[in-house]
Amino acid sequence: MTQLIWLVTATTSGLGAALVEELVARGDKVIATGRAAVTRLGHLKSDNVAVINLDVTAPRSEIDAQVKEAWEVWGRIDVLMNNAGVSAPKSIEEADDDFVTNIFNVNVFGTLHVTQSILPYFRAQRSGTIAFTGAGVGWGPLPFLSHYAASKAALDIFVEGLAKEVQPFNIRCVIFEPGGFVSQLGMPREGSDDGFGKYQPAIADYTPLFDDTMKAFATDIGPSIPGDINKLSQRIADCVQGKGLFAGQSWAVRVILGSDALALIQQKCREQLKLANDGEAISLSTDRDGHSHIASQGMLRFTSILENGI
Repeated sequence: MTQLIWLVTATTSGLGAALVEELVARGDKVIATGRAAVTRLGHLKSDNVAVINLDVTAPRSEIDAQVKEAWEVWGRIDVLMNNAGVSAPKSIEEADDDFVTNIFNVNVFGTLHVTQSILPYFRAQRSGTIAFTGAGVGWGPLPFLSHYAASKAALDIFVEGLAKEVQPFNIRCVIFEPGGFVSQLGMPREGSDDGFGKYQPAIADYTPLFDDTMKAFATDIGPSIPGDINKLSQRIADCVQGKGLFAGQSWAVRVILGSDALALIQQKCREQLKLANDGEAISLSTDRDGHSHIASQGMLRFTSILENGI
C-alpha cells in the first residue's frame, strides 16, 4: 500500500501521541502538531516524523500558514486527523462565557478552521481523508458535561454535512466515536487527582447530583472503562488504510469504537425511535390539510449517512 502522509492535531499526549507511534510503526509519515509541539516533541523528529506548532484556537490566518508549512514538508498530505479536544465539567447555570467559548473553540471552531485550511489542497489534488475524533457521549450527555457533549454532537453533524459536500472531489470524511479510555480528557490518571472531583459546583443546589455523578465515575464508570488507547489508535489507522476489520467494508462516515460507546448509542437510537413512534400522531398533526404525510425522498437521500443513501 502507498505510504500515507498524516497531519495530526493534538499529538503531545493521549490519543494523538499513541496515534503517531502507531502510524510510524506502520511505515507512514506523520506531521505531529500541537501547542508548543516543537519544544515538547522535538525528540520525535526523524525521516518519517515532522513536528510543527499548531494551536487550533489561533486566528485563521495563522492556521492557514501552519497548514501550508505542513503541506510543504513532503509536498502533500493524504490524511488530516482532527484530534484536538478539551473537556471539563460545569453546570449549565454556572458556566461563564470563557468556559463555554474555550470548549467550542477547540472542539468545533478550531477543528473547522484546520479543515477549511486543508480543503483547497485536497480539492486541488482530488483526494484526501479528513478524520475527526468525536465521542460516544455526543449522542447522550452526562450531567455537568453538557458543553463537551454538545460540542461533539455539533461536530457529528458538521462531519456528515462536510462528507456530502466534498465527496465529488474524492475526499472522504469519517468521525470516530470512542467510548472511555484511561488517558481520555477528564478521566483520572493512575496516581493523580486530576479527575472531575475538583470541580465542585459553587451553587449548593447542584451538589447532590454532582456528588452522585462523581460517585458513579469513581465506583462504576471509571473502573469499567473498556477502552485501550493503543487498540483505538490501531482501529483508526485500520479504517483509513482499509485494513484489518475494515478490509472490504464500505466506507462509513461514523465509526463507533468501544463497548460503552456502542451501548450508549444503541440505547439512544432505541429510545429516540420509541419517542418518534409514540409521538407520530402529534408529528403528523402539523402537516397542512391534504398532505400525504410522505416525506420528500430528496431530503431523505441527501441526509442519509449510508454510503449509497436510503
